[in-house]
Amino acid sequence: MSFSVGSKFFVGINQGWFEDKYGYDLGRSEFSDVPLWTYPPTAPITMNLGVPNIPQDKPYLSQHPEAIENYFSKVNGVNIVRLWLFEQLEGLVFTKDGNNNLSGVDPEFINNLLAVLDSANNHNIKIYFTFFNSWDTNSSQPSGIDPSRIPKYQELFSARKQIILKIMQDPGDFCNNVLVPLANAIKDKPALFAIDIMNEPEGITEANMIPLQQLKIFVEKVAQTISPYGIKVSLGCLRKNISMSFSSFVDFSDFHVYNSPAVPNSTPTSSIQVNLDPYNLSDFSGKPCILGECGYHPSTTPYDSSQETVVLQNLLQSSNSLGYAGALAWRYQDYKNPDAVLQTVLAFASTGPTILANQGTTNTTNTGNTNPTTKKGCFIATAALDSEIHPHVQFLREYRDKILLKSSHKKQFENILDSYYRYSPPVAEAMNRDKNLKRVIKYMIVYPIVLSLKILVKLLGNDLK
Repeated sequence: MSFSVGSKFFVGINQGWFEDKYGYDLGRSEFSDVPLWTYPPTAPITMNLGVPNIPQDKPYLSQHPEAIENYFSKVNGVNIVRLWLFEQLEGLVFTKDGNNNLSGVDPEFINNLLAVLDSANNHNIKIYFTFFNSWDTNSSQPSGIDPSRIPKYQELFSARKQIILKIMQDPGDFCNNVLVPLANAIKDKPALFAIDIMNEPEGITEANMIPLQQLKIFVEKVAQTISPYGIKVSLGCLRKNISMSFSSFVDFSDFHVYNSPAVPNSTPTSSIQVNLDPYNLSDFSGKPCILGECGYHPSTTPYDSSQETVVLQNLLQSSNSLGYAGALAWRYQDYKNPDAVLQTVLAFASTGPTILANQGTTNTTNTGNTNPTTKKGCFIATAALDSEIHPHVQFLREYRDKILLKSSHKKQFENILDSYYRYSPPVAEAMNRDKNLKRVIKYMIVYPIVLSLKILVKLLGNDLK
């Protein structure tokens, strides 16, 4: 994937989980809540829900593989789909010695994951996997459960929570027994976009379950485990400032932007605005940034269904014009007008937006009317050197602006550069897919050109113009 200025702006949507099968769509869950809903609802539950119990039934997608193709056919046209993996510990296998240690991955989970990637690839869609959902540690008591079963629910919830926290405190078993086999299974799938290590980690850190520094250690360890497989990682944060604080540990940043889910009754919903700061390279350690979730929050009170597409359209347009690298709408299935929400995403994706270099310096109200000045980037050099702020890339940019475009042959150079801007983004994307091609271009083209130009500048100076 390429995040270079001028390459594809990623327009996506969150799937989260298939149908309403949160926690058992892709794989079995050894900490399933199914026993809580068995009939009759007042019958005693004798099994211990605080230890792993192997479910008898196969996961949803193993029983309904057609649901995979049905989904991707419906969202055909988006660039990215974000899919959650280990919600409620789904797909994870644990030791049965009473310690609840991670020992592996459910084979059904891997099989369904590969089927998802293959189907997505057939529709030219990339998959952005999210490992954990922090809100699984803050789950409220489900409605409708018989009061006699509440202690069993608490037993189950406590076990899930402690396992997630233990993984974050000591990720060794997770990295060795889960990440390594998972990475080996999916690393060569062309539909793989990246890994989001945790959805909104603030749900854990702001509840003081794990210190922020421990979370950083966990993220760094997971990123180091995945990196040798050529898989990019990110962290889908709830807040921009937290995303910024993790930017040095990930390959690209990700934070979520909605309208406020609680709108005062005195505020007309027709005037809802969303503030989105312009993307600034220095805010994110020189890394690109996407909006991993955005739109009208489904929990908005009072709810105004007419705002669902308005807020989403403004966020898609503004995230692009303000210099971000992509934006993913929240699940269309969770809205009053799901088809209208999906069509809003598909319509924006069909315009083929590209990543823009934002020049703004102040906060901008998200009205969808922002149109900052853009400047073309050095796509091939950026791809070769993996950074827009590498000294060689900065040199090439300055050479273009201060010498080529100020010379007496400015018009001819502009024509050449226009052709470069047209054809170089696909080359940069190919380089990001093929490490050998990247290496060849880096050492046989980029380095020699930079060295030659620096010698010319040293020898001729202003006479170059």
